Amino acid sequence: MVAAQAPDTAMRRRRLMRWGVVGVGVALVGQAVVLALWPAAHLLMIDLQVYRAGGEHIVRHEQLYTGGVLLDLPFVYPPFAAALFAPLSLLPLDVLKVAWTAGGIGLLAYVVHRCGRSIGVPAGSAASTMLLTLLATCLDPVRTTLYLGQINIVLLAFVVGDVLGRRDSRWRGVGVGIAAAVKLTPLVFVVYLLLTGRRRAAATAVGVFVAAAGIGFLAAPADSVAYWFDGTFAAADRISDVAGSANHSLNGLLARLGSHGTVAWLVGAAVLGTVTVGLAVREHRAGQEVLALTLCGLGSAALAPFAWSHHWVWVVPLVVLLAHRAVTGDRAAGAALVGVLAATVAMVTALPGPGVGPIPSTGLISLQPDVYLLLFLAVLAGSSVQRRRRTGAAGAGTSARSAADQRPRTAEGPRR
Repeated sequence: MVAAQAPDTAMRRRRLMRWGVVGVGVALVGQAVVLALWPAAHLLMIDLQVYRAGGEHIVRHEQLYTGGVLLDLPFVYPPFAAALFAPLSLLPLDVLKVAWTAGGIGLLAYVVHRCGRSIGVPAGSAASTMLLTLLATCLDPVRTTLYLGQINIVLLAFVVGDVLGRRDSRWRGVGVGIAAAVKLTPLVFVVYLLLTGRRRAAATAVGVFVAAAGIGFLAAPADSVAYWFDGTFAAADRISDVAGSANHSLNGLLARLGSHGTVAWLVGAAVLGTVTVGLAVREHRAGQEVLALTLCGLGSAALAPFAWSHHWVWVVPLVVLLAHRAVTGDRAAGAALVGVLAATVAMVTALPGPGVGPIPSTGLISLQPDVYLLLFLAVLAGSSVQRRRRTGAAGAGTSARSAADQRPRTAEGPRR
């Protein structure tokens, strides 16, 4: 039976690889056409320029939060992040853009590889890693991260490398702590590490986070006071309108439904966060570490006061996981993968112009602002259903073994 299954799996993998190459090829050609039609807007990488300007403000001892650091664009990260960005000004802007993009794609490949190894993909599967990496660049959160010059892939790689790294590493928790020090939402992983028994890693993450905040105080004392004690870190509306269609978090959904206070969001976030971390802990105990990681990552975007579409790069580990399960014959995973790709692939939905901006609108998220949140809720529901099925199957197996043990011995006596 096992010998028969292996060729079937290999044949299925080859067939899916062929279809994957065709699909990814078409998507990449589409991206190339869009880039060729509107090159200036895509190569501006405006968020990277904001990071660079924030670093320059730290070096020149200029205030970070009293206005825009680049034209009217504000710096929204903690002072530690600005200190971290200070060396960016050492490179010419065009060189920086190339290096940042190449680094982002390299880290994306690392994330795909690391997640693949964690779920059992053989070490020599370079072709599948490359294909999934190219596929990931076609997902709207990743594509938007790349053309804006955003830091999301870097933070994703820090957390993935930390949580899925060597269990006995003394450095566990450092990646989570650094990611949380730059963008606060990865703090959800501290709770996850604590509840899964990795107390030392959780303590390390908190220690790194506090140390990073201390570096921020040393580099920019007044800005640190403004950020941490004057409420700047909690002022989501300084980024954009919380109720606007650009906010794809639970807070944005509630605001669009007419709830503009913080109480409803805090209650909703507490409930959703409890469910998310609870399911992640159970998946961890079942050996599904990549799924647990994905739940916490998607939850970090859903629970944020404000989540841009590019914050949802946590769909990448989900795609890797579903693709692996589909290859091994899980039809439900294959259907789920199709659904995730349909919700996240960067298909053009509107051309540049008034009301759209200088870059084409892409992905279903541009048509309905709660698509990613609904996708996350579907992932939570699917995870819960799969867990119950595993529990039921394990219970049935235990009952069958128990019944077999209770059968009377034959006259032949016990087997030797």
